[in-house]
Amino acid sequence: MHRRKYCILVSTQILLLTVQWASTKPMPYGKRAIENFENYFNEINVDDEEAEDRTRNAVNSPLQRWPSNLLLYKISPDYSKVEEENVHVALKVFNESTCLKFKEYDERRDGNLRYINYKKSSNMCGTRVGFNALTPTGPHDVVLNPYCLSERGVIQHETMHVLGLYHEQSRPDRNKYVQIEYTNIPQKYWPQFIAYPEIYTTTYNVEYDYESLMHYSQFAFAKDQTKPSMRAKIGNTVMDRDMGQIVGPSKGDLMKIKMMYKCGLTK
Repeated sequence: MHRRKYCILVSTQILLLTVQWASTKPMPYGKRAIENFENYFNEINVDDEEAEDRTRNAVNSPLQRWPSNLLLYKISPDYSKVEEENVHVALKVFNESTCLKFKEYDERRDGNLRYINYKKSSNMCGTRVGFNALTPTGPHDVVLNPYCLSERGVIQHETMHVLGLYHEQSRPDRNKYVQIEYTNIPQKYWPQFIAYPEIYTTTYNVEYDYESLMHYSQFAFAKDQTKPSMRAKIGNTVMDRDMGQIVGPSKGDLMKIKMMYKCGLTK
């Protein structure tokens, strides 16, 4: 029965990622990190033994990658001019550094084509991961609150989820590079730190990236925020170091997108 439930969970391969503004304790030294506002809104109880099956790195199924390198997007009229500009500038990075081209959606020109729909929320941010082949037309919603809209790196993080990227610390090979300190993490957050098997996800042979925009910080969900919940590993040596950031996509992030969408790797 467990195996049957496992297969059902894997077959959906779509998660809703949500952001809860200031839902966790602040980072030491006033830092901000992705996990300070982002949590999986799982379809299952986080205490369930199958919760570990919900975390991945990059989608492996071609059906979950967007079918075209031209991605249409629409910005809510509820956004301020500054917020609207932040979205435009955030997406410009992908236009300049990959073969993806983000272009504003025009209903008269584009009709019912699938488009990324940036919506406004007062308290939450989030999106579904990857392209949903079951609904190939209409809007793919990305919900952003004022804080998320103020950080271009956060807008890019959510957009990378749309493209099909999960968190770096969920890579199938991550145990070679990080040690998870589960004793310093509440059990309900353990699913955030599960390494997913290669049969369901892929790293595209891109090196593990501590500086990834998709990596949680070394203090992610820590009970004691003065002690890391993740430590870096070099061989058998464990050490403390900074992980993750919200400045913008790293070289590794962009390389993974290029591999996913078959871009020329000359840029």
